[in-house]
Amino acid sequence: MSGKAKSKTDVSARADAKNSARLCRNCGNKVEVVMSVSPTGKKSMKRLCCEN
Repeated sequence: MSGKAKSKTDVSARADAKNSARLCRNCGNKVEVVMSVSPTGKKSMKRLCCEN
């Protein structure tokens, strides 16, 4: 063995995937994901873009 254990996950690939912008199919802008909480306390994730 080489003395140093290898990581099971490819950290650079995960960082690239996280930093890549998801673009809207309609307008081409970056899609922003936010968490909204309803008055009853239910949480939901919403994608904000041209389609409000």
